[in-house]
Amino acid sequence: MAKPLYLTVYERLKLSITGNQYKLHEKLPSEKELAEQFDVSTITIKKALDMLRDQGFVVRKPRRGTVVTSQAAVISASSDTKNVTIGLVVTNFTDVFGTDILRSLISYDDHPVNVVTKISYGEPTQEDKQIRELLEMGVDGLIILPSSSEYTSPLILKLISKNFPIVVLDRMMSDLPICSVTTDNTTAASDLTKFLLTKGHRHIGIVTSDSPVTTIDKRVNGFLSAHIDENMAVSQEQILSTVESVIPDSKTPIEADIENIVKYLERNPRITAVIATEYNIASLVSSAIARMGKRIPEDYSLVCFDGPEVNVYDENAFVITHIQQAQFEIGQAAMALMMMKLAAPDTIKKVTLPYHLIKGNSVRDLSNHS
Repeated sequence: MAKPLYLTVYERLKLSITGNQYKLHEKLPSEKELAEQFDVSTITIKKALDMLRDQGFVVRKPRRGTVVTSQAAVISASSDTKNVTIGLVVTNFTDVFGTDILRSLISYDDHPVNVVTKISYGEPTQEDKQIRELLEMGVDGLIILPSSSEYTSPLILKLISKNFPIVVLDRMMSDLPICSVTTDNTTAASDLTKFLLTKGHRHIGIVTSDSPVTTIDKRVNGFLSAHIDENMAVSQEQILSTVESVIPDSKTPIEADIENIVKYLERNPRITAVIATEYNIASLVSSAIARMGKRIPEDYSLVCFDGPEVNVYDENAFVITHIQQAQFEIGQAAMALMMMKLAAPDTIKKVTLPYHLIKGNSVRDLSNHS
């Protein structure tokens, strides 16, 4: 008996994926394009893509297409399709960072999933308590945005030693055998710095918090590496790393941080542009600049990481130039990793996703100035 057409298409597409013709996170051609390529109907293509999805090779999204999520089969097509319950523990959700990740996780439709969400507000004790509660509920796995990259609780270490399915968001945890999804923060910060350099800014400051997470360190490292790449000197005076009000559960008043930033800018009169390592810090910098009687971008250019969604109906909306992380894709990749971990407990995979530089109204071009 001849092999069904959809099975032939499936095998050829699988070979293209495992052979790296289609790379991780790459979008496959549309169903129509594949139908033309293989000279078959779109129904045949759909069945082949469904098989790839069921084995964990791809994620399929209406209006978004089919994206490669693994180059090895991680879920058997005959695997149990019972509902999976995942515990989600995060420091917080805001419109700037987190909401799209949550939306992505709860809309994951490649496997029946229930998501139980807890917010720790960056408090390690609360984080541990919430993880214990989720384990007592009998969750099948945990997706965690930890409060710290420097400290890993004994509870999480114990779970890792037992191969309990865990996926970490927005933290590398490079020293631990644990799955993670993050952005290439070092390169992103370097690109953001180099963008300012191309605009003629030769004295750039960076304002950050002292939060104990690798994300912050990597963004500062990217800032420094951009200067090294351009053979430009950079001093410690250009770095302000004592902003604390943005750290979850901080007791530092916002007013104290604004005054701190004002003093920093007054100490560094040559600075013409500031990089804020997160949007809330950019808001503090903006307030400090206004308090000094200065304006953005006329007196200071300002860029940051992440930003609220722009209202497309507001033609006069002021947009801060920023690095936009692929938050929806972060959620999808985290859930795909979780499905992978549930099917193959020994799997350890660290996924780094791309980002976009969104150009707004906050940077003045000094490249033509003497």
